[in-house]
Amino acid sequence: MEKSMYAEMAELEKNHWWFQGRRAVVFDLMRHYAPKGKLLDIGLGTGFNAKAFCDQGYDVHGLEPSPDAILFAKEAVPQVAIVQSVFPSSEIPSGTYDVVTLLDVVEHLEDDSAALRDVHRILNKGGVAVITVPAFQFLWTSHDERAHHFRRYRKRELQKLFQEAGLTVRVLSYYNFFLFPLIALVRLFGKLRWKEAGNDFNKSPGFLNPILASLFGSERFLLRFTPLPYGVSLVAVVQKS
Repeated sequence: MEKSMYAEMAELEKNHWWFQGRRAVVFDLMRHYAPKGKLLDIGLGTGFNAKAFCDQGYDVHGLEPSPDAILFAKEAVPQVAIVQSVFPSSEIPSGTYDVVTLLDVVEHLEDDSAALRDVHRILNKGGVAVITVPAFQFLWTSHDERAHHFRRYRKRELQKLFQEAGLTVRVLSYYNFFLFPLIALVRLFGKLRWKEAGNDFNKSPGFLNPILASLFGSERFLLRFTPLPYGVSLVAVVQKS
């Protein structure tokens, strides 16, 4: 991720509808599938999610390669021990964590297969990982390039990676389902323009922000019963047997 994006994310993570919606979905899944315990937040970023995990009672540790992001994280969560390292990382002992989170991280890693094998390695037996990634390569825009993504995923591709890593899938679904048609239209239209803005999160959409956050976040109720057939992103809960 470009250095300037960390400052933007630090400002946006608290209130922007996309981050609020993702937290609503992810934290609901964690309440059902991820028991309290020792948690490693891989791709700690600015530390906003780590703070929320601390507030929910997890014993939180962080891993982050960027010194610029770590500066923000140390201010947000001074109580969290942070390892500065790329992932996969030999600095993390095997069988250490009850919960591992990679929230929009795997797409940043060139060797995603190796990363998921390392998730399996560092989890305790029975431990779970909560993972989100962007979906559908046809939605690729300059935002993905600026964020240094290597790819976007389809569900079957992610399922295969989990199986190869020895991780058992508890939940695997598309999400950001309700807003998918609008977002797909905006992204595809942007490709037809002479120049893209390059950032999907440049500002919150005013009075629509809480409406969009509520709509996105409401998908957590559907995910308790059924996977969603498509969406802008994918969410997974996987377990080490």
